[in-house]
Amino acid sequence: MQLNKINPIGIGTYKLDLENKEKTLDALVYSFNKGQNFMSTSLIYDNYNVVNFLKDFFKIVNKDDIFLTCHLEAYIEKKEDVEKQLDEYLTRMNIDYVDALQVHTSYVSKIPLLETYEEIDKLVKKGKVKYISASNTTFDELKELHKHFNIFSFEGVYNLECKYYENVGLIDFCKQNNIKFVVYQALRRNNIAKMNYPFLVEMANKYSKTQNQILLNWLMKEKKLNTIIKTNTIKNIDTNLKSLDFTIQPEDLKILNDFQDKRFNDIEIDWKNQGGVTIDKLASQFKIED
Repeated sequence: MQLNKINPIGIGTYKLDLENKEKTLDALVYSFNKGQNFMSTSLIYDNYNVVNFLKDFFKIVNKDDIFLTCHLEAYIEKKEDVEKQLDEYLTRMNIDYVDALQVHTSYVSKIPLLETYEEIDKLVKKGKVKYISASNTTFDELKELHKHFNIFSFEGVYNLECKYYENVGLIDFCKQNNIKFVVYQALRRNNIAKMNYPFLVEMANKYSKTQNQILLNWLMKEKKLNTIIKTNTIKNIDTNLKSLDFTIQPEDLKILNDFQDKRFNDIEIDWKNQGGVTIDKLASQFKIED
C-alpha cells in the first residue's frame, strides 16, 4: 500500500450490520472497488464479531491493498498483552500483519503508555505491524509518544460541533509533524444534520448536496483531514464519495471553520475513566432521538 494513495474516506466498522452479512459484505467490497482503501477496526466491536466477519472480507480483498488500523483495548496489564491482542486480530481475520496498531484510549493501558508503545515498536521490528499510531490521547501524551516513536497517524474525534483537538492545538501539531489525523464521528452519527442548523441547511440547498456531504467536503478538502465513515449500504457509500466532487466557497468555509457547539467545550474530559465523559464518548453527548 502506497501511503500517498490512501483514500481520505476510510471504511468504518463500528456497528456494521451483521444481521445482514451478505449485504454488508457486498457493501464493503463495493467501497473497496470504489477506491476506499483505509479501514479501522477493533476487537470490542460487537464483541469480536466484527473482526470475525472481516475474515470473509479478506478472502475477497487482498490484505496488501487495504491499509488496516487496529486498536489495543482494555486492558493491557502486562507487556505480553500487546502481542497477545495483536495475534487475536491476525488469527481472527486470517492475515499476516496489520498496517497500524494503536492504543484505543490511554486508560486501557494499565502499564505506562510508553511501555505499551515500546511493545508495539517491537512488533514493527518483527514485521507484524507496519506503523505505529495513536488514538484518543491527551496532547501531552501524543507529544511524548512523538519524541520516542515515529507516529504515523492519530485517530481522534472532530466535527463541526466538537473541535476539542483543534482548540488545544493537537491537529496543528499533527500537521506540523506529518502525522495523519483521522477523524471519527465526523457526522456525529447524523446528529449534526438532525440539528438542522440554518446555515448548514442553506449550504446544502446552495450546492445541491446533503448536509452530511457539506460536512465531509469541509473536513477533507478544507481541513485536510481523513475520515472514517461506517456505511452498510451501497447507496450511502456513493453519497459519501460524492462529497468530494464540489468546491465550497470561501465565505461558507469561514462559517464552518468558525462554528462550534459551546456545550462540548464545557465538558471536562475524564482521561482516567473514573465515571465521567471520556474522550471517546465526547461526541456521543447531546444526541437527538428520532
